[in-house]
Amino acid sequence: MKKYLADKKNLSRSGKELAKGSLYHILSNKVYLGKITHKNKEYDGLHEPIISEELFNNVQNLLKANSVQRKHSTNAKSGSLLVGLLYDDKQNKRSPSYSNGKGKQYRYYVSQAIKNPADHERREITKISAGEIETFVQNDFVKLLKNTRKMQEYLESYSVEQQKLMLDLMKSYEADKIFLRTVIIRVDLKTNCISISYNIDYIIKYFTTLAFNAEFKHSEQDAQIITNCVEVRISLTPQRQNKIIIPGKANYDMKLIQAIVKSFWYNKLGAERRLPPDARNGNNKRLRKLKFLPPEIIESIMNGTQDPELTVTKLIEMAEKCCK
Repeated sequence: MKKYLADKKNLSRSGKELAKGSLYHILSNKVYLGKITHKNKEYDGLHEPIISEELFNNVQNLLKANSVQRKHSTNAKSGSLLVGLLYDDKQNKRSPSYSNGKGKQYRYYVSQAIKNPADHERREITKISAGEIETFVQNDFVKLLKNTRKMQEYLESYSVEQQKLMLDLMKSYEADKIFLRTVIIRVDLKTNCISISYNIDYIIKYFTTLAFNAEFKHSEQDAQIITNCVEVRISLTPQRQNKIIIPGKANYDMKLIQAIVKSFWYNKLGAERRLPPDARNGNNKRLRKLKFLPPEIIESIMNGTQDPELTVTKLIEMAEKCCK
């Protein structure tokens, strides 16, 4: 709503965008019901109401549902969706980390085993791109909401018509960062899977409020946890960070593949003393070194599972280091 009002240029008297606190005060003010409050007591006013009591109560239900999410808003402002929720394969928490290069800022989640090696046992998964894991988790949540069969397991107490309404809302719902931080309990990274735990009780009650304007009643004691384990492979990239490889999903880079093929071909011609003059100097001479890259790097390129930021230039630099 705050964004909607800002887009419509509905500003405060001072000409600034309405703050969330101001909007909350407006939406919960009973003066619009024709009432006034004084010292926590409510009285009928002399003015006529401008909205119905039913509409006012519906809005209060939504405000109450959203209030549970506000406790996560502080961390959400940091830009790191999974801060405090992400763990490595040794149960170490992963915290946000940043680096700068070529005018860009790169975000990562780094295991506490790297930052405090004396206090934490280090395992295989140490550093992962923040954008990659956050996108993975967001996509998994969208799939969960759109999984009709799965969600119906938790809607058995509702009629068929009510289930359809809630399922339709789930399929079209666009979750923001604060909502995601509310429903996600934790995310565990393992070498062969990513395990994501959700508070399904909160999800169902939230959509019940949206669908039927029902009173939102939820406490942490009501939490019902479901865990979705997605099979993946998490491998180490040349930049010494981990990358999620989803089975069946490949990203073939023909420039990298052609460079590798050309390197092997030039080395074959060289062994046969048939190397053409243009392969003896310049960039082609450097390309010949690609054959001596670690086998796992070459395999990842041919399988389309290499680091998405890998280029031919970076590949040659890696090969030259290997040949020293």
